[in-house]
Amino acid sequence: VLNEHPTVSADLKRRVHDAIRTIEGRGASPRRIAVALPQRGEGDDPEPSGWAQLLSAAHQVLREAGHELALLPYSPAEGAEAVVRAQRDRSDAFILICNGASEELAREAQRQGKPTIVVDRRVRGVDSVVADDLGGGEDLTAHVLEQGYRSLAFVSESFADPASAARRRGFEQAVSQSGVQGLRTRHCELGAGWTSAAEVVEELCETLRPPFALVAGSDMTALHLLGIVKARGLSIPGDVGLAGFGDIPQAGRVNPPLTSVRVDRGQMGRLVARRMLDRLASADLTPVTITMHAVVVGRASTALRRTRSQG
Repeated sequence: VLNEHPTVSADLKRRVHDAIRTIEGRGASPRRIAVALPQRGEGDDPEPSGWAQLLSAAHQVLREAGHELALLPYSPAEGAEAVVRAQRDRSDAFILICNGASEELAREAQRQGKPTIVVDRRVRGVDSVVADDLGGGEDLTAHVLEQGYRSLAFVSESFADPASAARRRGFEQAVSQSGVQGLRTRHCELGAGWTSAAEVVEELCETLRPPFALVAGSDMTALHLLGIVKARGLSIPGDVGLAGFGDIPQAGRVNPPLTSVRVDRGQMGRLVARRMLDRLASADLTPVTITMHAVVVGRASTALRRTRSQG
């Protein structure tokens, strides 16, 4: 039809051109969407926090819409302008995986007219899809208190990380709203790569005295602490309760299985992709922040009441 071949019937020509006009009216030209992944340095948390599941779900939605998803590993030290400039003619939009450079990257991508969505960090004026770290931290701490612990500590590599800071605030809110008298609480940073973890556990054993609970800012932190606690000859959950955040696959496989907070990363990926499709179709949409609820998964690592009843 497009080559104006003389044997093509008028009816077929009309139907093909109608279909072309319909497709063009949808603005469905294929786009290349770069997923900016910060390269990890030595000592960084090696756990991917469900990014593979999130990106697989986002890729499926975007592929069905005719678009391409491409990974863009980068070093935050490069600077946002250099990273975005290098993709100026290669990528039509950005999905930014949370790290310290996410806000700077988002601002630069917007400045250059690239549709942008940030994952797991709120950036003012930019579309974001985030987990409910505050609510998750609050619900997790409430669960730990329900199990009978009256001494507990929030522990994380660093409180400077926004997700960890929000989970810490949730911890504090749950404690203040519990109505339980005589609670003893602590907040402890373990350092990058958990360099101070052993010393922190030793200190807490002296100041809080078992039984106490450790509410960790991530599952990987909790799993690291699990090894330290066991090495000291302490029982879990009888002497030390342990809870994490993220519900990674290892959480349910260790002994005892780890209480954690689950965020549906597959659903999060689909929300990211659908918002990107909306943004590609209409650049003047008002930016939104979409928050994914978090669900506590209670397991044996915090089952103090059950341990006492069995004893």
